[in-house]
Amino acid sequence: MSDNITSMRRILHRVDESGKKAGLKLNAKKTKVMPLKPENSSLYDVKIDQTVLENVEDFKYLGSVKTIDGSCSKDIKMRIGMAKKKMIKLNNVWKDHNIPIELKLKSLKCLIWPVMMYGCEAWSQKKDDDKRIEAAEMWFYRRILRVKWTDKRTNESVLKELKTERTLLNSINARKLKYVGHALRNHRTSHENCV
Repeated sequence: MSDNITSMRRILHRVDESGKKAGLKLNAKKTKVMPLKPENSSLYDVKIDQTVLENVEDFKYLGSVKTIDGSCSKDIKMRIGMAKKKMIKLNNVWKDHNIPIELKLKSLKCLIWPVMMYGCEAWSQKKDDDKRIEAAEMWFYRRILRVKWTDKRTNESVLKELKTERTLLNSINARKLKYVGHALRNHRTSHENCV
C-alpha cells in the first residue's frame, strides 16, 4: 500500500529485490494494482521484470473483498452466499425432526453466523446491505422451520414460531462498536483513524 505511485513502485522494487536475494520471485500474474482514482488508471503502469501489472477494481484480501469505492456490498453478498452454502451443507441437521428447534437455533448461531459475520467489524454498511442481511437472517430461520418460499408465511409468524427475534444485524453492529472501543483503548492508535 502506498499513497502515491512513485512510492508504490519503489516499495514493489524493494520487495522484488529482497525476494530475489532469498530465492523468491514475485508472480506478475497474481500481483494486482488497485488505484484509488480509477480515472487516472493509465498512469498506474507498475511493472515487475518488464511485465505490466493488471489494474483491478476489487480484490480479495484475507477473505474479504476490497473495492475501489470502499463499499462493502460485494463482501457482504459474498459472506451471505458462503453462509447459505454452509447452511445447505447442514440440511440433514435442519430437517431432522428429533433435534429440538432450540438446538437448531444454537447451531445456526454457532456454525453459520461466524461464516456470515467474518470481518464484519470493517464493513461500511448501507441501508440496502442492512436489508440484505435481514433477508438472509429470515432465510436461515425459514430453512430451520422448513418453510418453502411458496408458503404464504409472514416473517413475524416465523419469528413467533421460533420464539426469537431478529438479532443478526444487532450482533454485527455490536461487533463493530466493540472493535471501535478496542481500537480507541489502544494507546498506540490515533483516535482520528478509528472514526
